Amino acid sequence: MNQANLKVSNTRPHITTLKPLAYIIAAICYAPIMTYAADDTTFTFDEVVVSATRSEQKLKDVSSSVSTSNAQKIDAQMATDLKDVLNTEPGVSMEGQGRFGLSSFNIRGQDGNHVKVIIDGIQQTSIYNTGMGDDDVMRKGQNTIEIDTLQTVEVNKGPSSSLYGSDALGGAVIMRTKNPSDLLDDAEETSFSSVKTGYASVDDSFKSTATMAGRSGKWESLFMYTYKTGHETQTHSSGADIQGPDRGQADPFDIKSDNFLGKVFYQVNDAHKIGLTLENYNSTSDGDILSKEGKNLAPGYTYTQNTASDADERQRISIEHKWTANNAAFDTLDWNLSYQQSASEHDNFDHTTAKGYRNRQRNGDEQSTQFNAQFDKAFELANSYHEVIYGLSYLNNSFKLDYTDYLFKNASVTPANPEVPSASSDTWGLFIQDQGFYFDEKLVINMGLRYDSYTTDPDASATTSFEKNTNDALTGRLGGVYHFTDQLSTFANISQGFKSPSLDQLYYSRLNTGHGYSIISNPDLKPEESLGYEIGSRFANDHGRIELAAYYNDYKNFIEQTELAPDANGIVYTNENIAQARIYGAELKSQLSFDSLLTSTPGFYGSFNVAYSQGEDKATGKSIDSIAPLTTNVALGYDAQDNTFGGELSTQWMAEKSGSDWKDSNNVDAPSAIVTDITVYVRPTTDLTLRAGIFNVTDEKYWLYSNLKDKKASDQGLERRTEPGRNWGINAEYIF
Repeated sequence: MNQANLKVSNTRPHITTLKPLAYIIAAICYAPIMTYAADDTTFTFDEVVVSATRSEQKLKDVSSSVSTSNAQKIDAQMATDLKDVLNTEPGVSMEGQGRFGLSSFNIRGQDGNHVKVIIDGIQQTSIYNTGMGDDDVMRKGQNTIEIDTLQTVEVNKGPSSSLYGSDALGGAVIMRTKNPSDLLDDAEETSFSSVKTGYASVDDSFKSTATMAGRSGKWESLFMYTYKTGHETQTHSSGADIQGPDRGQADPFDIKSDNFLGKVFYQVNDAHKIGLTLENYNSTSDGDILSKEGKNLAPGYTYTQNTASDADERQRISIEHKWTANNAAFDTLDWNLSYQQSASEHDNFDHTTAKGYRNRQRNGDEQSTQFNAQFDKAFELANSYHEVIYGLSYLNNSFKLDYTDYLFKNASVTPANPEVPSASSDTWGLFIQDQGFYFDEKLVINMGLRYDSYTTDPDASATTSFEKNTNDALTGRLGGVYHFTDQLSTFANISQGFKSPSLDQLYYSRLNTGHGYSIISNPDLKPEESLGYEIGSRFANDHGRIELAAYYNDYKNFIEQTELAPDANGIVYTNENIAQARIYGAELKSQLSFDSLLTSTPGFYGSFNVAYSQGEDKATGKSIDSIAPLTTNVALGYDAQDNTFGGELSTQWMAEKSGSDWKDSNNVDAPSAIVTDITVYVRPTTDLTLRAGIFNVTDEKYWLYSNLKDKKASDQGLERRTEPGRNWGINAEYIF
C-alpha cells in the first residue's frame, strides 16, 4: 500500500483517504452478523488484565485494546530488553539506540513523555534530553528496568488519563515485578530457587539471574539478583569499521549492570497483609566515541580523543498494605508509599585546539515520593452487578541538573549553566470508576472520571527568577462491551488524556550568541490534551481467537517551539500550545490453534498481527514522524504436549516510510524490511530448560523508522543507525 497516496488534506478528511479505515470499521460492525452462529468456544479471552480498569478483569470484558506479555512469554522470546518483549505487539514499539540505548515507548504514534510508565504502582521518571546532541542526553529512559524481574507487561493503548493521570495522553505501560506467589505454585509449596544464565551475540553479553522465593507460616519472601557484562548493541556488519562521522559500526562500549530485587510480605491476619519492596539497579559503561573523531564544528573545534563514561542508577523502596474489610464503604483497600531515586552521571571527554583536553560532566538527579490508595467495592443493584473503584494519588518530585566543565589546558573548573533550573513539583489526583454488568453480563459498561492538580516550582538562580506553573485537568472515560455469544463480542470506548508541561518545556532557556539565536522559557503553558475513540470486535472458537480494532485520536494544545520577533542576539524561540494533530488506524491480532485440525500431531499454533496508522499535523497537513509504517507479524510454533521441546518461527514485515510519510518529504527513506527469527527449547529434565535462538536469520540490512527521523540522505553515519544483522543467543535455566 502506498502511504504517499493516503495524505490527509489540510482542512477535513478526504473520502479516499479514510476508505481503508472505513472498510475496517464496517467489518467490525458487521462481524456479529457474519459469525453469530459460531460453535461452542474452547479458545477464549479469559486472560486477566489490570491496566484497562485498575482492577482485575477478563480481557473479554474490557472496552479497549490491551497488549499483554508475561514472564513465560518473555522467556520464550529470549528477550534481551523491553524492545524485544514488545516486538510482536501491534501498534506498540520502543525507540532509541546507540550510546544511551532505548529511550521511550511508542503507542499508536505517540512516544516520549506522552506515554505513562508505571512499575509496581510507581510512576517512572520522565525522559529528559537537552536537545544538544548525543553527548548531552541526561536519561537512559527505560534502560534501568531489568526484564528478568518482570511478571507482566501490559500496554493500555489510547488516552488513559482517567485511570493514570498526566502523561497517559497516548497510553500507558503498566509493569509488575514478580511476587513470591508467582513462583510458589500452590499453598503447599514452601520454597523455590533457580539459576538462569545465557549469552547473546547481539551485544556480546553474558547474563545470570539467581532467584529465591520462600513461604513460612505467615511470611513470604522473594530475592532476585541479576548481573550482566557486555558491549554495545551491534549494527549491521556491512557498516564501515572506521573512525569519523562516516563510521558505520556502533561506537565500542564496555557495559556492566546489576539489579537486586527483594520483597517480603507478612499476612497479619485474614484481613491485613503488608509488604516491603527494595530494588537497586546500577549500570556503568565506558567507550570510545569513534564516530566523532575528526568532526569539525567550527574553527578551533575539531574533535579528537573522544571518550565517554556513564553511570546510571535507579533505587526504590516501598511499603504496601492490603486490607480486606468487606464493609459498607469498601471491600478492599490497597495503598502503597514509595520513594524512588534515579541518577545519571555522564562524562564526555574530548580534545579541541580551542579548549584543549576537557571533561564535560552532565549529571542529573530525580527523586520522588509517591502515595497511592485504591478502594474497591462490589455490589448488586436491581438487575445489575457493579465493581466500583475509587481512590487518590500524590506525587512529590524533585529534579536537578549539575553541569561542570573541566579544562585541563589551564587547570580550570567551571560550573556550566544547565538549560533548565532545579525544580520540585506536586501532583494530586482523585479518581472513580464503575464497571457495570447488565442483562446477565451480556452488556458491560465502564465509566471513569479523574481530577488532577499539579504545581511546578522552579528554584531561582543567581540571576533569574522563575514563575510557578499551576494547572489542573478533568478527564473521563466511557466504554462498553456487548457479548452476542460466549464466542463473539463488540466493544467501543471514548477516553480523554492529558500531559502536564514538562520542566524543560516550561523553563528551557539558552543564549547562543555565536550562532545568533536564543531560547526563552514560557511558564504559562497549558496541558496537552487528547480525545480517543475506539471500536472493535473479539471472536474465539475451537480454532483460535481474533481481535480487530479501529481507532481515531484527536490531539490539541500540543507544545511546539515557535519563532518570535528577533532581538539584539538574533532569532528568538519559545514553546507555545499551538499544535493540533490526529492519528487514526486499525489493528488486527489473532492466534490460531491447529490442535483440532491436526489431531494426529497436536501442539502446533500460529499467530498473525498487523498494525496500520496514518495521521497529520492539522495546521500544516503534514505527516507525523512518530507514526510507524504498516507492520505485520506472522508466527508458527510448536509445543509438545509434555512440554519437553518446542520452538517458533516468526517473521516481521515493515513497509517503507518515505516521501510524504515524513513531516519533511526530503527525510531519508526508511526502506521496507523482512526480519525472521527462530527460537527453540528443550527440557531434558523437568527442572532444566535449554533455549537457543537465531535472530534476523537472513541477515537483512534494515533501519527502524524511528532512528531515521530528521535525517537526510546526505547525512553522515546513516549506516550506524542500522539494526543488528544475523545474531544468536543461548540460555539455560535450572530450578532447584
